[in-house]
Amino acid sequence: MSNEPNTETLAETENFMAWRADEPDGEVTYYLQLGRATINFFMEEWDELRASIPELKKAKSDEDGMYAVSFDNVDVWMDGDDWAEFLSLLREIE
Repeated sequence: MSNEPNTETLAETENFMAWRADEPDGEVTYYLQLGRATINFFMEEWDELRASIPELKKAKSDEDGMYAVSFDNVDVWMDGDDWAEFLSLLREIE
């Protein structure tokens, strides 16, 4: 039995990626790589992210043209181009 997880890419853009890992202990984890940052989610958290996609699509930028998304005490700020790419990634996992 291998100690390496079995991974599957769920969505990918030029700079971002979402994938799932079936861990050897039976746990399923999900990962969202946004540039150099990678955020991991347990199944319940991933389901919450997917459920929030309609609201994320309606997000407006702040006065500086930046968009923010928060994941369990992690805030990620993106400019308009990165936000459009992020939404493209979300459409693939919706």
